[in-house]
Amino acid sequence: MGELMGSHKKDKRKKSKHKHHKRSKDASGDACEVTKDRVRAHFLDGNTGPWAKDLAAQDARTARSAQSEKNTDLAEDAASSAKAGTATIASTRRGPDYSVPSSIDIVADPVLHALSTRRSISKVDPETPTDSDLLEIIRSISSVADHKALRSWRFLIIRGDDRYRLCEALDEAAGVVRKPGETNTKPLRAELLLALVSSPVKHDKVPEWEQHATAAGAGHLLELALWQAGWGVMWRSGTLTNTESVRRLHRLDDHELLMGWFYIGAVPERYRQRLTTSTRPLPKPEQFLDTL
Repeated sequence: MGELMGSHKKDKRKKSKHKHHKRSKDASGDACEVTKDRVRAHFLDGNTGPWAKDLAAQDARTARSAQSEKNTDLAEDAASSAKAGTATIASTRRGPDYSVPSSIDIVADPVLHALSTRRSISKVDPETPTDSDLLEIIRSISSVADHKALRSWRFLIIRGDDRYRLCEALDEAAGVVRKPGETNTKPLRAELLLALVSSPVKHDKVPEWEQHATAAGAGHLLELALWQAGWGVMWRSGTLTNTESVRRLHRLDDHELLMGWFYIGAVPERYRQRLTTSTRPLPKPEQFLDTL
């Protein structure tokens, strides 16, 4: 009887401890969310320096505390299993270890800042970079990761009346016949479009899919470089992208793939104002990182 009462008291203490642990964990989670919101508002306002590093250190302390509690729980569970005479040791995947503070400062670093704040601008103003500006942008992104340096990608400039040729090719692909004076307005949403073409070559060590991935990487770097240079851009495609009439307009060979168009122009003032007050959170990075 005494053993049963002692066991009952022990269970009550354990439940109370778990409730306290849950409350502490929930509270620390809320604190982390608040900190992340402050960091986001901070770098959108263009501030950098020690304040941001203090917030990063605060997040690191919270992470270490949560990891310490987790390790304590694991140790107690292990001891409980051993006491009960459990002979089987279960193999469990631990996952990433976030207990060591990060040395990365996404607030202060200009490249990481550009990566974190980049947004697709669906409606851009008429002003555009010159062809010489585009050449320098392409120079900067040609360092894209490229197995065997095959350089199996290129961009086509589409300005002025060439946009109307794209309008006609899209209508032909869709089987659309318009009334006199009417036109497909989609390619006219920007004064400048850049078409991205993936042009894989035969190589015994670099499969075609990998070369398409390199071309897509060049496209994303183009967006980042334009954004950092002060331009707005939107990468668009659609079901008609690789139809016969559209491919013919872009002079594609059979093995080539049109990967869409980048609509480029100045960032409207209303977007700039919206960016400084944006509350849209970045996705949680934990969902993209794991271990084997």
